[in-house]
Amino acid sequence: MSFSNLTLMRESRSYLAPHWGLGVLTVFVFTLFVGALPVVFPSMGETVSFILSGPFALGMCFFTLSIVKKETPHINQLFEGFQSFGKSFLAYLCFAILFLVGIVLLIIPGIVVAMGFSMTFYVMADQPELSFSECLHESWKITKGYRLKYFGLCLRFLPWYLLGALCLGIGVLVVLPWHYAANAQFYLQIKNAPPMGKEN
Repeated sequence: MSFSNLTLMRESRSYLAPHWGLGVLTVFVFTLFVGALPVVFPSMGETVSFILSGPFALGMCFFTLSIVKKETPHINQLFEGFQSFGKSFLAYLCFAILFLVGIVLLIIPGIVVAMGFSMTFYVMADQPELSFSECLHESWKITKGYRLKYFGLCLRFLPWYLLGALCLGIGVLVVLPWHYAANAQFYLQIKNAPPMGKEN
């Protein structure tokens, strides 16, 4: 299966276009809870942020999958991840531990781990009947042969993030929903595709 990251970015942008304002608001709320807490509450904020990251990440996947599936997104989807709080928290915890181990071993294994488990919350949003470990396994399976391509997709957004940062940082809030939508589109492209390449 072959698809272009550039085409995928254009498609996800077109899907997002009618909902971009809502996307910015949703990302702002997400950032407020997950990103701002450690700054506002230095003592406990980091711990609370870590605990909330899984459910909110799942909520963002609900939101952006509805966009690329041409459904009707709404900001309440951001909080739907809390209906699967235990599962989303455990998935995030396992991902964080595996990523940390990969980084300790060397940078490259850490990147491979991050790419391999990158679709975990999209799997969880799309297949809610799966357990957290099954979602991790499914992400690792469907990204086989596509991890380098997904890394390339992430790199393509770097200039946009830099440009957004130059706009007093506000532009980053505009780029984030586009990136999440592109991730969702990437997931839909690979979820039923046969594994490619020789990645483990």
